[in-house]
Amino acid sequence: MSDVSVIGLGAMGSALAIALIKGGYAVTVWNRSPEKAAPLVAAGAVQAGSAAEALRASPVTVICIASHDKTLELLGAAGDAVSGRTIIELSTGGAEDAEALAAHLDGQGADWMIGIINAYPTGISLPETVLLMVGAEPVWQRCAPIIRTLGGGSARVGDRAGMIAALFAALFTTRQGFMFGMIYGGLVCRKAGIPLDVFASQIPVSMGVLPAYHKYFSDTVPAGKFDNPPATMTVYAAALDDALATFRALGAHAELPQLFSDLAHRGVEAGLDDKALTALVELMSRD
Repeated sequence: MSDVSVIGLGAMGSALAIALIKGGYAVTVWNRSPEKAAPLVAAGAVQAGSAAEALRASPVTVICIASHDKTLELLGAAGDAVSGRTIIELSTGGAEDAEALAAHLDGQGADWMIGIINAYPTGISLPETVLLMVGAEPVWQRCAPIIRTLGGGSARVGDRAGMIAALFAALFTTRQGFMFGMIYGGLVCRKAGIPLDVFASQIPVSMGVLPAYHKYFSDTVPAGKFDNPPATMTVYAAALDDALATFRALGAHAELPQLFSDLAHRGVEAGLDDKALTALVELMSRD
């Protein structure tokens, strides 16, 4: 019997399997395209003939395929092979899909951890790589050595399956907020005739304020302390209005700066004019 099975041998799944093999685990692998297992077998893994066989081969199975609903489909076809096993699910999907998967596993008498990987395949096994997991504390305690072999900074962040989809959405929105900020920045520069290489060269300079922004958020939101900020809601609203006016004057699409301005003014109108901009988290959560 193996220590861990890995189902799904794309770039990420293969990286997970290699990390476990190098970490000293006996590993069984399976993929719909069996040829993908060849490099892992050469590295010491055992190739299963089916998903059910892979599940039965080990007390713990790591699944990294397209989505939670695909995992649910795969496990449904595997019948009772999942019963009594522990599933570490690292696919993607929404909150409802994650909850449906967890309900199926509970009904089959299986334990589970569902998580997201905050790294590319090249980051798997590094001490600083983080897998964020949800699931019961006793299951985490049993699975933590395996998961931390995949990412040394990994942590359990909750117990409900749907939490991980919300956390992914939050982190993804944060990253894409930066990306779309650059897109709109490039747009207004092009409209103004500013060479885009000049704009691009200044982005790293502007990024220098990001640690201060993170501190602003961390100092206010978790504790709900929004008084006496370094810049108030009113100050932000005025600055956002200036940026919005520039977009409009140049005839540039202004959906993103308009959203920013609208939200800041909503905070001012709600009586949060002297509070931190981050008080919008509290305000909007009341809706």
